[in-house]
Amino acid sequence: MICRFEYQVNKNAKSGYMVVSYRVMENGIPGKRITAVGYGLPCAKEVEIELKGEWINSQQYGVQFHVQQYQIITPKTKEGIAGYLSSDLIKGVGEVTARAIVERFGENTFQVIEQEPEKLLEIRGISQGKLDAILSSYHESEDIRELMAFLAPFKVTPKKAKKIQEHFGAEAVRIVKHDPYRLCEVPGFGFLTVDEIVQNGKMAAPDAPMRMKAAIRYVLKEAGGNGHLFLQNQEIVGKATEILNKNANRVVIPETAIMSAGNQMVLQDGSLEAERLSDGKSAIYLKECRYAEQMAAYHLIRLMKAEIWSGSIEQELEEVQAEIGLVLSEKQKEAVRKVFSSPVSIITGGPGKGKTTILNVVLKVYERLKMGESILLCAPTGRARKRLSESTESPALTMHKALYLTGDDDEMEECYNGEELEADLIIADEFTMADMWLSSVFFSRIKTGSRLVVVGDVDQLPSVGAGDVFRGMIESGCIPVTVLDIFFRQEKDSLIILNADRMNRGKKRLLYGDDFQFHRAKTDEDAARMIERVYREEIQIAEGNLDMVQVLSPRRTKLQSSSNFLNGRLQQIANPPAPDKEEWQFGGRIFRLGDKVMQMKNMGDISNGDTGRIMSIVRNREGSRKMTVDFGGIQAGYEEDDLKNLEQAYATSVHKSQGSEYPVVILPVLWAYSILLQRNVYYTGITRAKKRVHLIGTESALARAIERNQAGTRNTLLARRIQREAEVQGYQKKVA
Repeated sequence: MICRFEYQVNKNAKSGYMVVSYRVMENGIPGKRITAVGYGLPCAKEVEIELKGEWINSQQYGVQFHVQQYQIITPKTKEGIAGYLSSDLIKGVGEVTARAIVERFGENTFQVIEQEPEKLLEIRGISQGKLDAILSSYHESEDIRELMAFLAPFKVTPKKAKKIQEHFGAEAVRIVKHDPYRLCEVPGFGFLTVDEIVQNGKMAAPDAPMRMKAAIRYVLKEAGGNGHLFLQNQEIVGKATEILNKNANRVVIPETAIMSAGNQMVLQDGSLEAERLSDGKSAIYLKECRYAEQMAAYHLIRLMKAEIWSGSIEQELEEVQAEIGLVLSEKQKEAVRKVFSSPVSIITGGPGKGKTTILNVVLKVYERLKMGESILLCAPTGRARKRLSESTESPALTMHKALYLTGDDDEMEECYNGEELEADLIIADEFTMADMWLSSVFFSRIKTGSRLVVVGDVDQLPSVGAGDVFRGMIESGCIPVTVLDIFFRQEKDSLIILNADRMNRGKKRLLYGDDFQFHRAKTDEDAARMIERVYREEIQIAEGNLDMVQVLSPRRTKLQSSSNFLNGRLQQIANPPAPDKEEWQFGGRIFRLGDKVMQMKNMGDISNGDTGRIMSIVRNREGSRKMTVDFGGIQAGYEEDDLKNLEQAYATSVHKSQGSEYPVVILPVLWAYSILLQRNVYYTGITRAKKRVHLIGTESALARAIERNQAGTRNTLLARRIQREAEVQGYQKKVA
């Protein structure tokens, strides 16, 4: 459908979503008016635009044309050229300047801009700086039009095309045409999506080396999603062979060809790196993953080698105990002493073992010694940061915030070359949640001579991202570790704490009572119904306070008792629909005023995993909406494009719950969870509860989870690398 722009109805400045009125061209004459909606729609006057999409008739907005693709038809008339130049496609050219350019160069204007752009300096008001801006904007708009024209048959939206153009810049068209698998570098373009585009468009042969190399990278990135920093070469070849031949019609890619492509990536491209394992096999890393592991090891030993004050703290330790009215156990005293005798020290232990007490004592001893005024308390997530701040009554930051990292898209080189942390004492809590990338950047930014205290529970789940840093540091034997293994005070009477300890020791017979209950449910659907019943009862006990009860699940999807499915069911209990509650449907979810929600990606002051409440959903006259969520005093605005990073939080995954505490936890345990029946999954889940735990499922599945403690070992060489780095740097201090 060929149209001409009439006027812009509405535009979301952040997402680029627009409502635009166009006139359909009929034999070169503007005809009927239509309303089109889509991302980044062109608004150039006197320019013909080809729109492709579908008509949708909604009860609320009537008939609208939902644009999937568009292409600007290069104008040939003076009026069209002037309209194009003065549109929002070209920055720095208004209507007056556009008319002056066209009056001077006429229908040859585009030829002048492309071949003799310096002639534009003849136009009054165009300086060299303005000319540079005009040319940059002109070529960018030209590139995006060419990119859209090339990708249009593959249903790539204008918004996605713009992401490609922003990522590759002026090289976007050339890269997409000649090296299309580099599209995998762009967020939102995974290998499977790109491969479909490339193969359908016949941009590369099925056995092209670039395709095999992209598949190998995909296999290693998928492994990273499962926590592994490397895979053995035969495993990579096997998985890549399966992916590349999954929909093969005629060409079958042999393993030998894939192995050859992998060897090129190691020996020529340098995008993969290999390392010999103790059994003689090879560990294959993505270059950036091995670099992160190397940096973590190097900087840990750099910190350990530093000369620091390590005198006696016995007097200060006695004074602090007297001040707080508590006598520390010998293990707790040992942990405090190690903080002041070693530049880096580790404290680990389960709930109720005294980690928080030790941190408070360390801070008070440090204050008495007057060793430095700068202290940093930090944790990997917003929830863990909040708990650390509350337990120490001191300010705390997320590690991302402390390092000025904005999220997952930070450039690696910039992250490692950022400013040093100024703190003389750094305490990093809940460190099991820190993956290799974040940890390596964190260690690299700590100045030599600072004291680093790393705290966590080694029996909890490891990080969501690749690596097992906390465990690797402990297993290296190069860093002083204190293992807390004694219960204190009221924790001895808590069945939650006692059962967590029994789980860790492989004891399948748990203790049940008011604060630790088991509800039998044989099937997934039975468990979902039981969860609803228990949740309703607990919410009633809590007098409607949604923060008092949290459902956790080992899975996010696929089962009725997984967190995504449960959220819809629990929403009906916790926050049912009502005439005065505005709603916003996005994908398969309904966001409702008053909903408990969770942020799934770092965004400004809001961290991945932070929970909040929807305070308002406001519609403007043109039909677009904005949502406001309150995250404990910090309010964040959400427009349509932001909703993909938001989920309901009545139920969440066990992994996402790390670093949090809830009065009541409800947790399903079923054979349907298969490989997720792991001791560390259920240990992590039940230790999130402070007052009561409800397990729902079968005793046999619980017994299976408790006995399985070896599965899930991650591929990482951090411990060995720390030991080697100690040798290289000449660090020989013995660790007790």
